[in-house]
Amino acid sequence: MMDKMLIRVVQARISITIETKLSKKIMLDEANFEQRLATLEQTVADIKHRVINAPTSSNWLEKVIGSISDEPVFLEALEYGRSLRHADIQRFSGK
Repeated sequence: MMDKMLIRVVQARISITIETKLSKKIMLDEANFEQRLATLEQTVADIKHRVINAPTSSNWLEKVIGSISDEPVFLEALEYGRSLRHADIQRFSGK
């Protein structure tokens, strides 16, 4: 009878220990999650603030000028346009 009672006490202590460790882990996970969420929310607020306060241009061309000028495909397209214009000039000038 004493052995059964001792076993129940040990089981109860093990159960309490496991529950305590689990609840601490859950609390740490929740605290970590809350901190990460707060950081994320602050980052989103900062980005919104930057976008709202960014200088805007009413001229769409100002936004585009120079944005692709160093791209190889753009340079290739420029050369293609030059060759077409040169061909048109030769065709219409009779040369």
